Amino acid sequence: MKGKRIIITAASVAVLAAAGLVLTAFIGGPKKYSTGTADITDISEDVDATGDVHGMDSMTYYSEVTAPVNYFKLQVGDEVKKGEKAVGYDLYDLTAVYDRAVISSKAAENTMNGQVKASDTSQAKFNKAKSDIEIYRQNYALFRLANDYVNQGQYQENWDISCIADGINKNLAQKNAELSNKTVELQNAQAKQDQDAVDSLTDDIEKLNKDIANLNSDLAGLPPASLSPEEYAQTVINGNWMSDIMRNWTESTTLKNTYENQILNEYQKDQLQNNFELSELGVENAAQDLSKGKAGVSILYDGIVTESFIADGSVVSKGAPLFAVESSDDMKVDVGISKYDIGKIETGQRAEIDIAGNKYAGSVFEIKRFAEASDSDKAKVTVSVKINEPDDKVYIGLEADVTIHTREQKGVLTVPSEGVYADDEGDYCYLIRGGKVAKQYITTGSDSGERVEVTGGLEKGDVVITDAITDDSIGKRAESAD
Repeated sequence: MKGKRIIITAASVAVLAAAGLVLTAFIGGPKKYSTGTADITDISEDVDATGDVHGMDSMTYYSEVTAPVNYFKLQVGDEVKKGEKAVGYDLYDLTAVYDRAVISSKAAENTMNGQVKASDTSQAKFNKAKSDIEIYRQNYALFRLANDYVNQGQYQENWDISCIADGINKNLAQKNAELSNKTVELQNAQAKQDQDAVDSLTDDIEKLNKDIANLNSDLAGLPPASLSPEEYAQTVINGNWMSDIMRNWTESTTLKNTYENQILNEYQKDQLQNNFELSELGVENAAQDLSKGKAGVSILYDGIVTESFIADGSVVSKGAPLFAVESSDDMKVDVGISKYDIGKIETGQRAEIDIAGNKYAGSVFEIKRFAEASDSDKAKVTVSVKINEPDDKVYIGLEADVTIHTREQKGVLTVPSEGVYADDEGDYCYLIRGGKVAKQYITTGSDSGERVEVTGGLEKGDVVITDAITDDSIGKRAESAD
């Protein structure tokens, strides 16, 4: 049975003092006490916990296909072996899906090839129409140039006539203006009866009228602006050619626009290619599902079935859970550790495991970083302790008692736990020194429950009183009862 460190209170001091007085009254010699010795020992603190046995490896098997199950015989608790086939599927639906995928892929390929071929044909016709348009444009330009040459000569002649007419008209405007002014002057001279001025102005007016008459005659005598019969005939021929060329040009432009709309662009070709590749991917996926369906589900390692979610004849979907297996070769105990002890636990620490009275050695191999609380307990951290050499008496799901050895130290000074007290000033012991009771404050380290590590205040061989005692006994004669 593990000892406990004693904490002295006022009440306990009074009781122990009274007991000491009574004993002293009846016993005249040194008082005998149970004692222990400060000695060099190995020590470790222990953490006790209870948990359940599990496999080190745990795996839930999921369906990789959607299909009816036509073979499944496992039940919870069954032992399974690596490579054993656990689930078989009915392949009718998977085969039908694969066949449809193949047909859809072929249809997508034919659609792509047909549209690309039609696009290539339209591209060729578009290129021809575009070439024809260029030829018609050049021919039309040639005939237009010929007509423009004929018309250019007539234009130059018309320009010359226009310039002469313009000069005559300007001269006429000037003469008419002078005539108007002279007429006004003549009227003024006649009103003044200035005969000399009248005669001079009359002569000027007659001369101006003659000049105006001559100019009008010159203007009327200018040649008309028109083509010769030969020139006119040539322009008619050229015009007919241009009309025919323009009609063909318009028709080729219409064909060019029509075929251009029937040509697939790069994005459309990419879309057709993508559709075909998706259909091929559908074939690949369907083939994989069919292959997985034929293979069924096999066990990956030796173990025990811990859960079952299906039955023979049920229909499962891809991703649905089938059953769970925990390994039977490598096993562990999962225990819950409180906040008071979790700081002491480290991976690799030794452990002792008791399963139904059978003892096993183990070690801490995993500490969860998450604390869980049950309905009736405070949150605890799950610590997994590996069972080093499990045998056929270790059953998954069975309860196990675990002792984890923490803070193990070799060759340190220790004293019995019953001989260590504590008050407001710290830890202390009562010793027998020179045949009398002495009080010694100490510094302590690890506490195994049976012995306490002493890091200061004692030396090896010191005799520590382990019986109940108080400060009233300090200085009194004492000896070891052992």
